[in-house]
Amino acid sequence: MRALPRFALLASLLVAANDPALAREDSLNERVFDRAWELVADRYWDPKMGGNDWGLIRDRFYPQAIAARGEKQLYAVINRMLDQLDDSHVYATSPSELARSKEPPEDGDEPSARRMVRLDGGLLLLAFDQFDPGDDRWVRQAIAETPGLRGVILDLRNNSGGRDDVLDRIAGTFTRERRVLVRLSGKRDIEEKTRGSGASAYLGPLAVIVGPDTASAAEILAYFLDENGAFTVGQRSAGAVTGGVDHGLPGGGRITIAEYDVRTASGKRLEGDGFTPRYRVSAAKKPNDLALARAVALLKGAGPREARP
Repeated sequence: MRALPRFALLASLLVAANDPALAREDSLNERVFDRAWELVADRYWDPKMGGNDWGLIRDRFYPQAIAARGEKQLYAVINRMLDQLDDSHVYATSPSELARSKEPPEDGDEPSARRMVRLDGGLLLLAFDQFDPGDDRWVRQAIAETPGLRGVILDLRNNSGGRDDVLDRIAGTFTRERRVLVRLSGKRDIEEKTRGSGASAYLGPLAVIVGPDTASAAEILAYFLDENGAFTVGQRSAGAVTGGVDHGLPGGGRITIAEYDVRTASGKRLEGDGFTPRYRVSAAKKPNDLALARAVALLKGAGPREARP
């Protein structure tokens, strides 16, 4: 651990002497900041830290963290430090933000995270905004219980990602074989595969809609299904695809650290670039949902999917 800059140490001593309450706040600031810095130094997937000198970055932001007054200022400083890595899955969340995220939405405040609509012509529209436990069962059940099914549309335009085990099972819903989905590299390398549905897998016509808010696991799913014969429609996705792991911070906050770099089975890195669908139209839903109209048109008369070479 680097020694404190002399002026920062002097400032801390003066604060402690004149205002014990502020001294306690400075102590928490230091503990939160140091823990965040140490976790990134130890856990981040890239040992070169994106070409940054992580020690110099600590020296630059430490005085700002000590001087921060209140949780909001402190976490703003920490996130400015983390931004130096330019990684979508490296960020800190304050205790207040975590508490707000757990509050139930007010009536009418948010649309459902899942939406199923049976369209004309035997088409089934499935929209889900995360990869949460149970989403895979919901997808499989919706497909199995739709009579006269002639095509499925997955709407991932508002999907920000989620759990990789749910991603594995949803991807496996659309292939009978167990296939490599992504390859992760970090402290150790992992090859993640689909968890197939076997003979019950859906192999019929499939379209996937993506847009700028499609992120993380949703981008991986869209890329995988595109390679396996699905029609992909909309606009380029967010390009937020590294493997984030959550860690607690003193005082009740949290830091997310990309402990893995992520590449598709074919070696494509989506972080920063995103996934570009084959059929590019506006992903906006209003005033006219052109992406949905294009997906419907592509599915009409389409046959079974075939993996692309």
